[in-house]
Amino acid sequence: MLKKFSLYNEEEMRRWDNFVMTHPMGTPFHLSSWLRIIYETYSFEPGLLVYTSESNEIAGLFPYFVIKGFFSRPRIVSVPFSDYSFPLTMNDDVENKILNYLVEQNTGSFIEIRGPVRDNSKYKGHNIYQGFILELDPEPSKVYKNFEKRTLVRSIKKAEKEGVKIVEDNSPEGVDNFYRLNKLTRKKHGVPCQSRKFFDKISEHMVSKGLAFILLAKFEADVIAASMFFKFNKTIYYKYNASDPEYLSSKTPNHLLIWHLVEKSCLEGFNIIDLGRTAKDNPGLTRYKNMWGAKPYELPYYYYPVAKGASSQDESGISYKIMTGIWKHLPDIIVDRVGPVLMKQLA
Repeated sequence: MLKKFSLYNEEEMRRWDNFVMTHPMGTPFHLSSWLRIIYETYSFEPGLLVYTSESNEIAGLFPYFVIKGFFSRPRIVSVPFSDYSFPLTMNDDVENKILNYLVEQNTGSFIEIRGPVRDNSKYKGHNIYQGFILELDPEPSKVYKNFEKRTLVRSIKKAEKEGVKIVEDNSPEGVDNFYRLNKLTRKKHGVPCQSRKFFDKISEHMVSKGLAFILLAKFEADVIAASMFFKFNKTIYYKYNASDPEYLSSKTPNHLLIWHLVEKSCLEGFNIIDLGRTAKDNPGLTRYKNMWGAKPYELPYYYYPVAKGASSQDESGISYKIMTGIWKHLPDIIVDRVGPVLMKQLA
């Protein structure tokens, strides 16, 4: 039986999260904490589809949000601001019932599923992304020996020699430092930044519950780089990275920060660091992740009836290059005001 759960029904969300935690393909982007962050920041209409057996046990679930554009038809996205979030089911039949129901009940809407779909003829695959997995070992040095030496190892040693220190800071001040650097980094790359409210909600719903943490790179009294990570079962998810452009070449803080993450994750018993999605037409970022010894895997997205939305656009396309080129040169006051609004439309 198909039904919808409520995001603020505590008993339903307890059952939802228990299923996600025990499913072999569950991710932090399926958890109710992450779904609350998106809803409370952007007020997108949530849909939490659940398929239950005759004994009322959950046999499958699928989270999505309805995004209404200014001049376009509604889009159903699973899940905005996530590298992937796909149906979690016990078998193909349950998945097909969920996906077919979604099409039948949402006539006139575009549907986007970020991640694998077993086999459904209604949805069209779009294969422009790949993910990267770094396998860990209880002994960090065994992971370290696979790092590319000319760039990574040299940069790690340089940062250490320069006196860069890595600390974990999950306090409001840690969020302040991360957000400040995140705005600098996003503008440097020509893309809008999430609102401060979004990161405050991550702090409220994930950091406070031990589902996420922040690492800072410090040089003397200055915070010069920061990253935010999610934790789920035995995997660390590298979600956000930010840094001060003035220190990137002279102090190379990002390399030391990632090495600290690897060492910390190994010693705490994690098996994998997921380095997130990368567009296949982004050779620079692909090479960077390869240098850490990470292994690529296919990350197809599925659409109905056609590919639609920012995630379906090639980063090498003319429109993408024009947008990023303009954004880099906008005044900060415009970036601060327009960025969060634009992010909502690009979700």
